[in-house]
Amino acid sequence: MTETQVPDEPVVDATRGSFKLTHVAEQNIERQAFILDQMASQPAVKTLKMWALRHLAPAMGETAVDVGSGTGEDVVAFAELVGPDGHAIGVEPSPGLRAEAVRRSAGVQVEYVDGHAEALPFGDESVDVLRCERVLQHVDNPAAVVQEMTRVLRPGGRIALIDTDWATAIIHPADPDVLQRMVDYFLSESANPFSGRQLRGLLAEAGLEITGETASTWIEAQEGARQGFIAMMHLTAAQAGVITPAEADNFAKGLAEAADRGAFHMSLTMYAVSALKPRAA
Repeated sequence: MTETQVPDEPVVDATRGSFKLTHVAEQNIERQAFILDQMASQPAVKTLKMWALRHLAPAMGETAVDVGSGTGEDVVAFAELVGPDGHAIGVEPSPGLRAEAVRRSAGVQVEYVDGHAEALPFGDESVDVLRCERVLQHVDNPAAVVQEMTRVLRPGGRIALIDTDWATAIIHPADPDVLQRMVDYFLSESANPFSGRQLRGLLAEAGLEITGETASTWIEAQEGARQGFIAMMHLTAAQAGVITPAEADNFAKGLAEAADRGAFHMSLTMYAVSALKPRAA
């Protein structure tokens, strides 16, 4: 991502739920699609998407569902594997994103439906394959959501969850006290910032059999010191009164100067876990 690629408006605060289900009607769709595209282009995200698809192994004729399908690229990937006799379905609460997904997947046999992760629009045991990426961090009751996903899975059905653990974020260089105050603020304002570490337990507690788990670390490029999440993090914290304007200014200048030397670092770890719904004994 380059400076010229970034739209004029400020980047949305990802940790505060730019895609919160309760706020979808308020969002700028062009901005949402831009952010989703930028995330999907990250090597760490690509790695986890491919891992999840391998573990889900959708087969011809199956029903495969992506919960929180966004712009639809993962639904299209499902469609290629389940074939014309199968069903590739994206569940997305944002009408604008559903429309964008339809536009992007023209000519592909897919379906996009309105729905929330807490109340999926499917009957009991009607889905063979289900994936959910970076949604649980934005919901208040992830256990209930995973139980709902378990409800719609057929016995023998497969599920893969991908999510971030925001406590793994590392930003360097920065004043430790200032950075800690900012991090504490963003974590406290997030619905479920530790989602990544919870995935295995959520699936196991829902009665599912764990079949795989992995992790991938997002390492930001040097230009990330001046754009994206980092470019607005200090501004949001200053507006909230968590840090002073002077501290915000020093934070931004320090990262920019580090980037000029090639010494900026920002990383964030994401996790993926797959599971199987056991067949009745």
